[in-house]
Formats: sequence, structure tokens, C-alpha cells
Amino acid sequence: MNAAPTTWSPAAPVSAPRTAAIPAAIAAGVLLGSAYTLSPLTVWFVATSVLLVWAGGRGLPPREQRWVRGLLIAGLAVRVLLVGGLFLFGTPDHTWFSVFFGDEQYVLIRSLRLRDLWLRSPLSLEALSDIFDSYGQTSYLNVIAYAQLLAGPAPYGIHLLNATFYVAGVVGMHRLVRMAFGRVPAIAAMCGLLFYPTLLVWSASGLKESLNFLLVMGVMGAAIAVARAPWRWRLPAAIAVGAGIAALSTFRAGAAEMMAVGLASGLVLLIATRRRWRLVATAVAVVAFVVLVPRSERIQNLALRLLRPAARVHFGHVLTRGHSYKLLDQRLYESRPAIDTMTWDEGLRFVKRAAVSVVFFPTPWDAQSLAELAYLPEQMAWYVVLATAVVGVAAGLRRDPLVTLLFAAYASTALMVVALNTGNIGTLVRHRAFALPFLIALSALGATAIAGRLARSPSVSAA
Repeated sequence: MNAAPTTWSPAAPVSAPRTAAIPAAIAAGVLLGSAYTLSPLTVWFVATSVLLVWAGGRGLPPREQRWVRGLLIAGLAVRVLLVGGLFLFGTPDHTWFSVFFGDEQYVLIRSLRLRDLWLRSPLSLEALSDIFDSYGQTSYLNVIAYAQLLAGPAPYGIHLLNATFYVAGVVGMHRLVRMAFGRVPAIAAMCGLLFYPTLLVWSASGLKESLNFLLVMGVMGAAIAVARAPWRWRLPAAIAVGAGIAALSTFRAGAAEMMAVGLASGLVLLIATRRRWRLVATAVAVVAFVVLVPRSERIQNLALRLLRPAARVHFGHVLTRGHSYKLLDQRLYESRPAIDTMTWDEGLRFVKRAAVSVVFFPTPWDAQSLAELAYLPEQMAWYVVLATAVVGVAAGLRRDPLVTLLFAAYASTALMVVALNTGNIGTLVRHRAFALPFLIALSALGATAIAGRLARSPSVSAA
């Protein structure tokens, strides 16, 4: 006689694995809810980090994918440790949160006051005046204020948000360098971008450099798409270039001009180097310009109209606290109005000294504090990056002239702007980082080219 078939009923017991999964799901939900309550931006940082790690390795060969994702995970983890270290080693300075640098405190407090204004919370006259003060006005304040409007006050979360912005820019840079120069320079560039000490610290700070880097990378990628993408994508890419430059104009003084000049210079150099006759014509034009400028009073006056405001900014940096240095003739430091009388010869000396300072300062023999002595190894690394970047430009012109010249032109423009508008070692090191990611990319290519040549040399092969 056959046994009666077994039927399921709601009263039937649930299987053991399913029973065990229910408490685990509840516990996970409680933990996630608690974490989100304590720090919403931290939860969003974790989710975005997972997405960035996945996107960074997407479509790559398995071995390369493991390398890229491993570097991204390590880079994100180190930044989390740095932000966590603020609780132990940060500088509170009469506030309820700690920071790496004093400028961060000013930016974060101002963003919190802007958030309070949007929420129509009571504000003191000092706080209201601070919100609308023209000094340091930037759209970055709106970005981090809006993030805190959604997530609540989160001065530490803003550090994680900036780390996300920066790593997103690194992922974009990796893909661009890989497309132009190959997988080995791309991985080397990613390693440098993620772990170079200056970039590591300010990418985990509350300052606007991380978002600036992401915007610049977006404009750079869109500009390359204008030249190379299928026709249906070129108009959107051109719109993206314009929108990115417009966004940079609200971000910091001179950022849009620096981007525009860098792109324009790179394209002019690309056109000039594609044919030998164009290169000769360009060289003749440059020589003629150099010869005619000292004889043209109109050109001299135009140049001085650009140099005098930069000299005033430099003058202000010299008066700030810290290790300052002088680039102007001594008579121009007697008073700020004296800068308005700067002559053409004095302007030329100012430019020459500035060009030297941005490359060589801080010199190892001129350190004035323990912090500067601790920075010396990185300064040595800076010299290596510059030297190998020059080799990288030569190698890049053979592989991808467009990307090479855009990187080199933007980095050169950024360095010259920083050189003329700085007079303090700490500010110089921090602002030099505008050009550093692109120099590191070229340096990675240069180091790879040098290593390849050494590997192919007969003496090394024989050994």
C-alpha cells in the first residue's frame, strides 16, 4: 500500500538554513541602521567604494583586474585609516571636530553655517557675515553643505566624501593612461596617484582639491572624446568640456583659465608637431615673439597687467606665518603699492625666479623645521618624478601625442600659475599637487620606457 503524499501547510516547520538566515538578516539590518544613524556618509562611502572597485577592474584581464582592484582597496583603506587618525592626531582648535590643516576647519565651519541658513536655523551676525564673505567663496562650499543637508552635520564624513571624489578621478586617469600608453604605465600611475604622500593626505582632507581633480579629469576626458569619439558623441563631449570649465570657474580663482589655457596649449602643440614644416614654423614664430617682445611697449604693458596681480598675491604669501620666500626685487617689498610700479625687467626677474622656485623649492639645505626635514624624502621623489616625466613626454609623443601633450600642457600651465602666485613653502607644496597627478602619469610612462630600454640593452642581456 502506497504512503499518502506529503503536503505543505503554513504550520509546517521552516528548514534549518532558512531559520538561521532570518536572525542574520535582522542583525545585518540592525547594524546597517545603526551605522547609518551614526554616520550616513560613511555608509554611502562604503557603498560607493564597492562600486568604484568594481568599475576600476571591469573589462580587464583577470590578472590585471586583481592588481587594479587590490590597489584601489588598499588606497581606500589607507584613507579610512587617515580619517580615523583624526580622532587621535588631528587639530581641534576650539571646535568639536579635528582636522589635518587649519584651512579645513574654516571650510567645514562655513559649510555648516550655510547648511543652517538653508534650514532657517538661528544664526549670529558673525556667522551670517561669514557665509556671504567674498574671501574664499567657492561652489565647493555648496557641495559639502548640501551633502550635510542630506546626511546631517558630518565633518569627518566630508573627508570620506573627498576620498571618494579623488579615487573616482584616479579610476578615470587609469583608464585614460591605459588607453594611451598601455597597462604597465597605467598600473604604475595608479600606484603613484594612490600612495604619493602629498596626494594621499590632501585627498583625505576636507579641502577642495579632490573635487577639483575629479572635475579636471572629467574635462580632460571629454576633450579627448571630442577628438576621438564617434561623431554622435562629439557634441555632448564638447558640451561637457564647456560645462566642466564653467564649473571650475565657480570653484576657485584661476581654475577655469588654467584648464582652458592647458587644453588650448596642448592642442596648439599637437597641431604644430604633426608635420615637420609646422614645427619649423612654430619655432620661427616663438623666436620672433621672443625677439619682438622686449621692443614692444604694448606687449610689455599687457604682460605687466597680468604679472602685477600675481606679484600682489605673492606679496601676501610672504607676509603669512610659516616658511616664506621672496621672488621680487627687494624694493617691491617695501609696500604693496610699490608693486604697481614694477618694471618690465623686474617682471622678467620675477618670472625666472618663480620658475626656479616651483621646481626646486624647498631645497634640502634650506629646511627650517622638523616638518620640512620630514618632507625631504618626498622632495627627492618630486625631482625623480620631474626627470622621468620629461622622458615620459618623449615616449608619449610616439605612442599618443594628444594625451601626452594635453597632460604636459596642463601640468606646465598649473605649475607656472602656482609659481607666480605663491610665496610660502607649505602653500607651494600643496598647490603644486594640481599638476602632480599628470606629472605622475607621464613619469610612469617615462620610468617604464627607461626600464624597457635597460632590459633590451646588450650589456644587461649579457649579464
